Amino acid sequence: MPDPQNRRLFYRQPMLVRVDLRAAGIRVPVPATLVDLSGGGCALHARTMLRPQTPVEFYLPRVDGPPLRLAGKLVKVNYVPADRTFRYAMAFEAMNEETADALVRFISHEQRRTISAARGVEVETAPRPSTRIQEMRADRRIEVNLPVRYSIPDAHGSFSGTAVDLSTGGARIITEQILRQEWNVVVRFKLPHGTANEIRLHARPLPGVTSTRGRFVQSVAWNNPDPRVTDEIDRFVQNARLAGMKR
Repeated sequence: MPDPQNRRLFYRQPMLVRVDLRAAGIRVPVPATLVDLSGGGCALHARTMLRPQTPVEFYLPRVDGPPLRLAGKLVKVNYVPADRTFRYAMAFEAMNEETADALVRFISHEQRRTISAARGVEVETAPRPSTRIQEMRADRRIEVNLPVRYSIPDAHGSFSGTAVDLSTGGARIITEQILRQEWNVVVRFKLPHGTANEIRLHARPLPGVTSTRGRFVQSVAWNNPDPRVTDEIDRFVQNARLAGMKR
């Protein structure tokens, strides 16, 4: 079995998954984002301060089986004042053969998904727990090239981005940074040929990020949108589809 203490021996798969971290000495779960994953450990971001060598564990959601329990210790802790985030390196403790094999299979599957996404090939999988990707696919959607402004927690001002598709359930946008799943992101844009009013929506970032030329492509799902706003988006999508069919 590989030595989990040296993560450099393993391929690191980029991730962006919300997990509940259980830490020794803390009674409540610590909300965290799983940033990358390997056979020997992982990287986690959280707003809660934990000390190095703290024993921790979390359950990794999987589409082909029950969540996988991963346990170990925090071997490195860094604090980033710019976004008030603690960045942790976690080394997994010795795991049984069944868990180790399941983890390798999971990472291999995620690697294939990442490669396929970079090539523009969609890999069909069951929906991940706690995401709305499948729901968004059921909504009417249209490819766009739409300027947006978005704001993130604890950051002054807003950032520019581009929506590359849009639906009543969410959007896929190009951003300057990875949007964490625990964030409540505010997205603003105006629809072409729509009302003069700016649309303002709260959104939850979804897992599955691809990078291109130093920018990131990520899907977001609208959080409790106003029905009047979704009706306006729906009319825009339908009109755009009809216009495309007439060409």
